[in-house]
Amino acid sequence: MKALRENIYLDIDGVILTRGVLPAQHLDKFLKYILGNYSVFWLTSRYHGETKKIIGYLSQFLTPEIISLLGQIKPTSFDLDKTEGIDFNRNFFWLDNELFDSEKNTLRIHNVYDSWIELDLIQNPNQLLYLINSKLNLRK
Repeated sequence: MKALRENIYLDIDGVILTRGVLPAQHLDKFLKYILGNYSVFWLTSRYHGETKKIIGYLSQFLTPEIISLLGQIKPTSFDLDKTEGIDFNRNFFWLDNELFDSEKNTLRIHNVYDSWIELDLIQNPNQLLYLINSKLNLRK
């Protein structure tokens, strides 16, 4: 098995779910890809990364197959800003639709602002598919 190169941190709203409770397009393909190639972590203010609670919430909206994939995502812990849950000693991507200014500043201080991938699945519903074929593609 190849070594996992980087971490990926995921929010729920705007990444897993779009328009409230609709699953993001290409979610299953996206999750299979990132879970097979990265160490994947929750970085969400919803339940502060407590996997069991996240899965319980998402089970209302997603198929059992996707829920099974989501169960492989590791938890993080933070008090105020999500950046408290990031391991800045490893390369990472952070997929989120919106960050607080304080979180953006923390990324700038660590010189990793470009690790944030701003998602807008309303304007670009195919963005997850695009990411696995471009920025997140390890074969490039």
